[in-house]
Amino acid sequence: MPIDPGSAPAYLALVEIAELQAPFAAWLGRWEGEGRGLWASDPPFRYRETLAIEAVAGRPLLRLSQRTTDLGTGELSHSEVGFLRLLQEQKVELVVAVPAGYVEIHTGRLQGPVLALEPELVAASPAARPLRLVQRRMELAEGVLRSSLGIAVGSGPVQAHVAADLYPVTERTG
Repeated sequence: MPIDPGSAPAYLALVEIAELQAPFAAWLGRWEGEGRGLWASDPPFRYRETLAIEAVAGRPLLRLSQRTTDLGTGELSHSEVGFLRLLQEQKVELVVAVPAGYVEIHTGRLQGPVLALEPELVAASPAARPLRLVQRRMELAEGVLRSSLGIAVGSGPVQAHVAADLYPVTERTG
């Protein structure tokens, strides 16, 4: 019987959940940094990104919450939320919701420092732009979390859209 990471059935012991989450321990926390991007015929842009990755207690899940702000104005420019559903052998399913009217599903595996993902589905709301494909890649090496995203709109090819270098944020106390 396959494991349903969203429901954490009774037979999935907390020890097994901890084992599924363990390879991602270094990924947990809040990350911040700057990114650069391209969008259609607009000039290249820069942004500030914050990404929070947290283990979900009692579930084989990691919750992701991402937001970007304009470097010049500090205004919110993008956000998304999602879950990494953790499976055996460091396999994952990434489910992401974007307020611009998209839902994405990716499958993949943690391979050393790289979270290698393959797009499975992009669904767009009726009023959203005709986004056809999203490619995501994340790598954690030497304390830097590098993320990149490529998109295909309409019948066009996949093009680089955004890339960021994120650094862990240490919370100050006292």
